[in-house]
Amino acid sequence: MNRKRTLPDVYRHRKKICGGRGVSDVQGPNEENETEVRPEPARDAQASLQYLHNLFPIDKFEGRLPPIILRHQLYSLSPNRTELDQQLNDIIKKGEVRLFKLGTIPDEFALVFTEEYREHVRKFTSRLWDVPKTTIDKFLDLAIGSCLDVSLTRDDMINELGFQENEIKDLFKAGLLAVRDVGSWWLSVPGAGTFMKSHLRGRKAILLMIRKCKYKEILQKELEARKLPKAAKLGISYHIHDVIGADLVSCIDTTSGKLLRLNE
Repeated sequence: MNRKRTLPDVYRHRKKICGGRGVSDVQGPNEENETEVRPEPARDAQASLQYLHNLFPIDKFEGRLPPIILRHQLYSLSPNRTELDQQLNDIIKKGEVRLFKLGTIPDEFALVFTEEYREHVRKFTSRLWDVPKTTIDKFLDLAIGSCLDVSLTRDDMINELGFQENEIKDLFKAGLLAVRDVGSWWLSVPGAGTFMKSHLRGRKAILLMIRKCKYKEILQKELEARKLPKAAKLGISYHIHDVIGADLVSCIDTTSGKLLRLNE
């Protein structure tokens, strides 16, 4: 395995749509009267990552998850998806963020800031008395610190990274590996099942809200004023960037503000 090989081609070119809320390095998820100001193109991906990072409600998950950003959410904040993918690729190569495959949706990937992922793994696995700390440290150093891959094969793990069979089983038990296929695993975020459950519930709820509106469309500012069910912990703004970036709704500029229209 070549540890310097390029990132997997998980980026797809999608149609351009208008962005969501403005991006600011200093604005948090609950600030009122956010302005429609975009970062400079050279900082677009970095600023967008920070903005979406700040939207993640850590307190709602009681500190049991690091801030998770869905990769497609970035598309809701950039008019140029190709350029954004290039910038994001550079950020990943620098080791600032890690790309993970979550859930079963084929093209859905998530991003976590690398240091926050390391902290989360150490905290999560500290409660697992039957998983050696040396195995966790080895995983963070080799699989996370030296490789850009979102998945690893048995050959990668054993012959290239030097893991033993029992260590691979321990990593799977700790939630650091998830089955991809026979003899291959996705790198994983421990406890990500809790995130995916809330994410899917929230997405379903917000799409249902739009579907029930006249002509299956609603102004974004009106949607932001609504409340999601308690089980959808991620918050309305987080899900608006999700459905726009995933092309589940079209975002249309009007004189009254951005209009979100359900894509059938």
